[in-house]
Amino acid sequence: MNSKSSKANSGVVAKKSSAKARAASSKAVVPRSSHVIAQRKGVGEQVILAPKGYTMRPVVPAKNYDVVSFARAMNDDFAPRVQKLFHPETEAALIASKTGVYIGWRCPEFKHDCQRVSDMSKCFCGHLLGEHSSYTGKSVRVPCREAGCGCKAFAWIPSRPEDIGEFWFQRRRNFDSSTWRAKCRCKHTHQQHDPVHLRCKGCPCSRFESNFLCAACDRHWEDHETFFETEAIRKQNGLPYGEAYLPFAEMPDLRNACLTGDELDDSTYQALTHGLGSIPDNKPTDNNTPVKPPRGFNPIYD
Repeated sequence: MNSKSSKANSGVVAKKSSAKARAASSKAVVPRSSHVIAQRKGVGEQVILAPKGYTMRPVVPAKNYDVVSFARAMNDDFAPRVQKLFHPETEAALIASKTGVYIGWRCPEFKHDCQRVSDMSKCFCGHLLGEHSSYTGKSVRVPCREAGCGCKAFAWIPSRPEDIGEFWFQRRRNFDSSTWRAKCRCKHTHQQHDPVHLRCKGCPCSRFESNFLCAACDRHWEDHETFFETEAIRKQNGLPYGEAYLPFAEMPDLRNACLTGDELDDSTYQALTHGLGSIPDNKPTDNNTPVKPPRGFNPIYD
């Protein structure tokens, strides 16, 4: 082999070695080659490498995430599920509209309730509101009347995992919702805490601090209070009352789903607001005053 061919071969080997070294040290998504197959493309503030001729569209998050449409698309029984989920609040709203006593659980500075409360709602002490002393729309502290309970003031506590947005519990095999209890950060339930001072009976925990967040406002249980109010008080404070107190009153489809289990069926709403089963105009000041319905009164919600 002559010296010229030897030098040529040496040059080729050197070039290949150099190319391999550059490829090995390169961190590019698209490997380098002798052809121009990569080009820079800007997506917002990002610049990435893409093959020549490759087109792309930037993925931009939606400004308004329509969770209702998503849930409706994912569940064929969407409306019946909504009705079941909001049944306690719907009943509370209907009772409040009849009695004139509105019971809401919310942060003090809010102009809306995170939870509508009724006699079937559970207190921190573990007993229902109906097992507490009688109350009016001006009550501040409603003590428990169950024997041996030291609770001095009703304080709403979630009684279902779905009340705090933990829907997956219902999918667990053999899950019994009646045994579920809201827990503190110390991992003990609210019923293992003193209802007056909120101290834990099972550990050094000095005060109940929820390990969950409110499904409506994403704040802790201890940031909320339970309020007993009349319609006049709510009107004065800019809080919803009457038919505006119904769940999703501003969204007709969801309002209908809560009342009837059908987004297109507004028969119950029409009966509540216009028919014989309409919400009475002259409401008593407390829930102990009997309501005298008009003749023929036979509302669907009874």
